Amino acid sequence: MKRILAHGTFDIIHYGHLNYLEKAKSYGDYLIVLVSSDEVVKKKKGKKPFFNEKNRLRMIEALKIVDEVILRETPITNEMIKDLNIDIFVTTKEYCQELNQYCQVILVDRTKEISSTAIKNYLSTKE
Repeated sequence: MKRILAHGTFDIIHYGHLNYLEKAKSYGDYLIVLVSSDEVVKKKKGKKPFFNEKNRLRMIEALKIVDEVILRETPITNEMIKDLNIDIFVTTKEYCQELNQYCQVILVDRTKEISSTAIKNYLSTKE
């Protein structure tokens, strides 16, 4: 059984997230998704996400293609990959390439026409 790891903030769930998670699941049998904690998001983006970590975890857990969800409160490391027994790490970020000591790292493209930021920006211009 191949264990796959994917990660993200998953703030405002949209079809780009589904495309990413479906692609990740296509590489193996068991999909684990790391959802960034509110603190990790705040440090990375300078602000808290729209939905809190509890609600973002619930949304990802509700997806049929996801087998396990873990709150990510620390950077993703080779040790984490080893502890979770991951075979393939699927990401959209090139900086994660150094995680290939214990697993295969697959870089996938984002869905270009959609993002949580674009949705937030669009909604902020509406009255």
